[in-house]
Parts: sequence; C-alpha cells; structure tokens
Amino acid sequence: MSIPQKAVDYCLSVLLQDVDKKIISEHIRYCSDDIKDTDKSIVQIVPSNFFNDDIFGTQGSMPVLPLQTIEDTPLLFGTPAIQRKGNNLIVHADIIASTFFLVTRYEEVIRRNVRDKYGRFPGKESLPYRANFIHRPIVEEYAAILLKWLRNIGLNVKEPSRNFSVLLTHDIDQICKYVRFSQPLRQVAKAFLGREPFSSIIESLLVPLGLKEDPYHPDKLLKLDRSSIHITDSCRNQSMFFFMSNGKEYKIHKKSVRNIIIKLHESGTVIGLHSSLHAGYNPELIGKEKSALEQACGFPILHNRHHYLLWREVEDGWALAKAGIKWDSTLGYADVAGFRLGVCHPIELFDPIRMEPFGIEEHPLIIMDVTLSSPNYMNLDKNQALKYCLQLADQVRKHKGEFVVLWHNNKFQCIPNNYHPDLYIALLDELSSS
Repeated sequence: MSIPQKAVDYCLSVLLQDVDKKIISEHIRYCSDDIKDTDKSIVQIVPSNFFNDDIFGTQGSMPVLPLQTIEDTPLLFGTPAIQRKGNNLIVHADIIASTFFLVTRYEEVIRRNVRDKYGRFPGKESLPYRANFIHRPIVEEYAAILLKWLRNIGLNVKEPSRNFSVLLTHDIDQICKYVRFSQPLRQVAKAFLGREPFSSIIESLLVPLGLKEDPYHPDKLLKLDRSSIHITDSCRNQSMFFFMSNGKEYKIHKKSVRNIIIKLHESGTVIGLHSSLHAGYNPELIGKEKSALEQACGFPILHNRHHYLLWREVEDGWALAKAGIKWDSTLGYADVAGFRLGVCHPIELFDPIRMEPFGIEEHPLIIMDVTLSSPNYMNLDKNQALKYCLQLADQVRKHKGEFVVLWHNNKFQCIPNNYHPDLYIALLDELSSS
C-alpha cells in the first residue's frame, strides 16, 4: 500500500490547524507497522484500506452504511477500537481517510454519474445526507477527538485559537427590479394573479423616476447587515457582495452599476465575482469574467462564488486558480443546507486526483435562502427554517467556526409567500442576542 503523504499531511493540517507542526510530525503516525521503542509518546492511527492501490479511486472505496461511530461521531472508515500500549495509543478509527473523503469532495469524483439537471452533485445524494449527519460538521468533531487523544498521551495541545464569526454574503443576480417604465403593466398582471401586492404597481412607477429606492438595491442589505449584529470580541461579522460580469443579467460597465459597486467597496465591503452559469459549464471563462469585473470596478478581484453554486467537478478548481481567484465560497449544497465538506472553518482546497492543493481558501457555504424555502429543496416554512438555521449556527459556535450564509438581494422584496426578509432579520436578531 502506498499512502500518499501529501494527502495525510493535508488532512492533519485541516484537523490540527493551530497545533505546532513539530508535535504533529513527532507524535502522530499514520501506519499499520508496530511502533518501535521510542522516547516519544505516539498516537498511531491505523489506516483502513481506503488508500490501497487497488481500492482508491474505485467504487470499493466508498463507505458502507450504516456507519460505525467513534465517541458518538460517525466514522467513515476503520473501526472504533483503541488500544493503549505503554505511552502510545493505537487507534483503528481512520479519521484521516474519513476527513479526506469529506473535505476533498472525493465522493463526487467516484460518483460522476450522479448529477442534477444543472450538473451539480445533489446534497440529498451525498453520504452526509444519507447517513444523517449533514447538520453536523463531523470533521470538526474528528479534530476535537484527535486533540483529546494527544492530551491522553501527555501532550499540552490547545483548542483552536479562532473565534465564532458570521459571514453574510449576497449574490447579486439582478441589480434592480424596475428598469423600464413599461413595467407597471407587468405589475398589474402579477398583482391580479396574486404574485405581487398591488402596491408594487405604484412602486414600479416611482422607482424609475428616482422617487423610491429599488427593492433590490444592495444598500438595503448592507445597512441591515451592519446594524443587526454587534461586532464584539466573541462574535464578528462581515458582509460580502458577489457581482456578475458577463452582461446577461445587467451591464457591469453601466455607470449606475459601477457606482453601486464602488460605493460598497469604499464602505469596506468585500466585492467578489459571481461566476456565471455559462462559466460553470465552461470554467475557462472565469478568467475573462474576472477581468471584466476588475476593469469595471478598478480594483483587483480575488473572491468568487459560482452562480447556482455551479462548481460542477472538483478539478474545475484549477480554472479558478489560473484566473487568480484565491478565495471561494461556493461549496454548499443547493438542495439541502448544512456542512458539505464536514467543516465550518476556512480550509485550503485539495485536489484528490492530482494530490495537490489548489491554492484556494474555501469558506464553506452553510445556508442559502432558496435552499430552505424551495419546494424542490427543503420546503420549510419560516419557523422550521429559523429553527434549522439556529441549529446549524449552534454547531458552528460550538466549534468556533465561521457561519456563512447567503441571502440574495432579490429575495428582499415584500411579495406574497416570501418569508425571506423576515427570516433573515429574525436570524440576525437571534445571532446578535446569543
């Protein structure tokens, strides 16, 4: 068996983010050989067959349901058996392979034939969903268990130094709702069909005249973000806005659009690229779209989120890296909220095919607005959605993670059956008071 050392080192860096590398190299072994006499205490993690040459990359490398558990945490590979041998712990729970499987999207490489109509891997097909732990960041749980094992052999290792934080992100799919004076006729039709309140007819007249702010205007969200969460030592928040540049939904070089972006940027808000649906299918276009956004706004763009969360194949990350994207927050499931990568803190992404890091820092997306409400996705009512959001937030707080949420600006209009403005405000209020 040839265990790829880069993969092992990567997983340990995810699990033991703040632990001295010398401690990791001297006191952790990932091998099946007997530990020879040593003056150092060791945590030996015995590999499962996951990385075996004839297993890795095949259907036989997939975890078998139902899963076993280690300290009440689902274990993808190995067994919960632990033996003490002198000052050493011999652990048969293969948390290295289990971590690798989740944080690299390995399942999506093996199951390439499983995709939704957009070409995305569905959350409800994922192992975390099928094994009922999508609501738990179990890689963070592995990290806590590994720290416990290290303390058990006498090492003084500390908890992660990071603090709980909230990242409020907004994808700007449409820059405005009312762009033409012809729209009152459309609003009349929508009002009679019950899709819009009758007040939208007047609104559609006032907005183009400059007498009322467009309901999609990003300023509304920015003010809400900055007023709803108190920035303290124990909880900080940040707003980010992602703009499209391919010209299909709005023209990025139009003065009014550029003014919005520049105003947000000058206020200290981070601006990122919202890679288009077309770029999701043709990743080589990401570089062109990034350049177009940079040209329009006049400053470098390093951040990205794909439209429709359409990072389809793991290896598409190389196109992001080539384009100069250093930061991404695409990797949440569209159809179910939760912990797609098993983590709730930023990690460097790693290609399980090339066994190389992409050079991209991923901030995993945990909640998207339409995921909660769509009949095709979770189909939750407002109370159910708030309860589930707070359950996920509690998990993130427990592990001192980053709670990343996505609310679209076009979900902040007051129309029938749209609970998202109220839900967002309620969620922010709960986060502020807890």
